[in-house]
Amino acid sequence: MSKVFFIDESGNTGDLVKAGKDLTFGDQAIFVLVAVGVDDETKLADELSRLRAVHRVQGCELKSKRLTTKPGVAADVARYLSRQGLPVFVEVVDKRFFICATMVNHFVVPPVARDFDGRVKVMRMKNAIAEYLHAQAPAAVLQAYLTACSSPSVSSTRLAFHEMIGWLESRMPGDSNAEFVHRFVRDTLEEFEESTTTGEVNLFLPEPDFSKASNPFWMLPNLSSLTNIYGRINLFRKRKMRGVALVHDEQLQFDHILEAGKKTMEELARSGGAWPVRHADYRIIEGAELRFSSSGQSAGIQAADVIAGFIMRFVQEVSRGDKLPGREFAEAFRVFADFTNPDRGAGLNYVLPTRTANLLNLFWA
Repeated sequence: MSKVFFIDESGNTGDLVKAGKDLTFGDQAIFVLVAVGVDDETKLADELSRLRAVHRVQGCELKSKRLTTKPGVAADVARYLSRQGLPVFVEVVDKRFFICATMVNHFVVPPVARDFDGRVKVMRMKNAIAEYLHAQAPAAVLQAYLTACSSPSVSSTRLAFHEMIGWLESRMPGDSNAEFVHRFVRDTLEEFEESTTTGEVNLFLPEPDFSKASNPFWMLPNLSSLTNIYGRINLFRKRKMRGVALVHDEQLQFDHILEAGKKTMEELARSGGAWPVRHADYRIIEGAELRFSSSGQSAGIQAADVIAGFIMRFVQEVSRGDKLPGREFAEAFRVFADFTNPDRGAGLNYVLPTRTANLLNLFWA
């Protein structure tokens, strides 16, 4: 069973409060993180060299950004890993949906108690509200919330509340979903106003992480994606993580945040506070090592990069909905169905609206 997992990403890592005026995310609305379990990296390097020749790829290493018109490379990398019985773990995140889910968890239905928030019905309700906001909320509502995050204050938070409430009320009556969400937001606004009078101000915003220069990062999908992949690998290996290494592509800006997130996850597990998650196991008994390496020195990271880039571009095209990917791209995506085994944590995990997930699943039929 693989003990070294190489990790890389695609989709413009960064704080989602910098989404852009129209929430376009620099035309990279999807984030993907991939971990590839490798037993023999030298053997993998030989295969990547062979694929460079077969597909006529220039350069001394495979880089996803050079393969936008060559979906067969990602498919062939996936087929090789499948033949070798090597696991692949993929997190696919719609950035707008990630923002909506964060809003729900802090701004609409803030945490109550662990035994309540962890109930399946509550989690499904929160997901349904996030789906509604993703599908219906105008950019102004989301931008008001992002502004509150980037410049946290009583006034910016109050403005974000009123922006959302005004939009919901404009859809009432006649929209039962708006009425349902409106009740929660009004209750949270009352709690917010009460906190301002008592002096114990609760801005109902997520806790930020901080850069090495002490600047706040409010929403980092690479952090949540890494911790979930860590939990999925822990499930896959049945908590036998001693001697396991997670080798992530260089992260000069975020390495300390990723390391801190992993450490926090392990400390929560030791204290009995690990959150139950479907298709992952956050109860880390034996911690793995996390280190960072250059893709030029690692065939494993190159394989993860090729897969991440292909899946990011494919999902982004499907989510836009204006046209379906070409046959060659669809056939390449179908190869990844072989890796998906939710009970063992392997394969693709979606943090996407249901509509996009359903469209993607059609390619596996």
